[in-house]
Amino acid sequence: MAYSRGMGGTAEPIRVLLVDDEPMFVEALQALLDADERVTVVAVAGNGPDALELALQEHPDVALVDLALPGVDGLETIRRLLAQTPALKVVVLSGLSDGTEASVAHEAGASRFLFKGGLHDEIADAIVDAHLAA
Repeated sequence: MAYSRGMGGTAEPIRVLLVDDEPMFVEALQALLDADERVTVVAVAGNGPDALELALQEHPDVALVDLALPGVDGLETIRRLLAQTPALKVVVLSGLSDGTEASVAHEAGASRFLFKGGLHDEIADAIVDAHLAA
């Protein structure tokens, strides 16, 4: 399955922006994603404003966004990311297990919603699914 096609016709990894303020979680997630050839982490932001700046600089295909960000929260960050980069797909990773969080995230424009305590194998699959979704 192709993820995105480069000029040479070979599959290129999906470019991912990680947006989370928990350094240990980000480090573990980055290591997990680095082991998957379908994706590549192009930038990491610890807050919404940095995520917006990095999205413009790095042109990610998918952003993994935590809802509990300092300052500008994850929902507003999602709205702003999608306003400035409409082709971007967003996957929410949240430590909150409230079903209403998933609904609100989808309303803000997120393609997928995953719980941080869930299966780690699902994260890369969710990135690919979000990227391939219309």
